[in-house]
Amino acid sequence: MNKNWKKEIARDVMAFGSIPFYFIVVIRSMIGQYMIFVYQLLIAAIILYLISIFFKDSNSHIARALIIVLFTSIFYKELLFTVFAFLLWIIMIYAAYFIKIDKNEITKGVVFGIIAATLSYYLSPIILSLA
Repeated sequence: MNKNWKKEIARDVMAFGSIPFYFIVVIRSMIGQYMIFVYQLLIAAIILYLISIFFKDSNSHIARALIIVLFTSIFYKELLFTVFAFLLWIIMIYAAYFIKIDKNEITKGVVFGIIAATLSYYLSPIILSLA
């Protein structure tokens, strides 16, 4: 086994917040009658992108993963899933520290994820009703 296996696992965990994974969740939510969920994810992604234009040096992986955890937990309403997803996100934060991502970047990722998810949660029903 590779002697850098811990770093490889840490990078794999960080993929939880990657753009491809985020859009796998979005595309999957488009199958069926889950448009509020789709809107929540898309609006949060747009808000996160706009925040990143004005505020540099944040970890978008952490922010996107938090958005996924929050909205999938609301969608599924299942304690086991919520606990698992939240623990995976906590492990992701630890992995970010392990691979030496700056603490301020991680903190900004958490804060921006909360901001994007909160704004999206309240804007999504309004925008969906206008569509």
